[in-house]
Amino acid sequence: ERCIYCDIVRQEVETGTRVVLETQAFLAICPFAARFPFEIWILPRRHHSHFEETDPPTMANLAWVQRMVLRKLDAVLEHPAYNFIIHTAPVQEAPKDYYHWHIELTPRLTRIAGFEWGTGFYINPTPPEEAARFLREAGLG
Repeated sequence: ERCIYCDIVRQEVETGTRVVLETQAFLAICPFAARFPFEIWILPRRHHSHFEETDPPTMANLAWVQRMVLRKLDAVLEHPAYNFIIHTAPVQEAPKDYYHWHIELTPRLTRIAGFEWGTGFYINPTPPEEAARFLREAGLG
């Protein structure tokens, strides 16, 4: 079976329109059908289920990617508050072939209102392709 996040990495690299930043180890994107404006996912290019098992050189690269992404968000959105979420398989369990750890950064720019709460659908006024372009054009990395 395939990993959806490995597929996302391949497709986003191929199209390039939602890519914010990429290194040899990571890809930062504004995901397709993002729930929130300027939502960013940081995905490791290599499939692995556990964040805590990331080797030190890769972790150093992740720190650089996070710093650049946050600097871009600060430059474009004037220092927004944001949520930072690490999605990882349960700690101290065997590797999971079906899971691919990743990070979500969600700037707090809009409020979830009645429509979103009632339907589970989110209204995002900024297309992810546009958000990614603004962030790429911010330079800094």
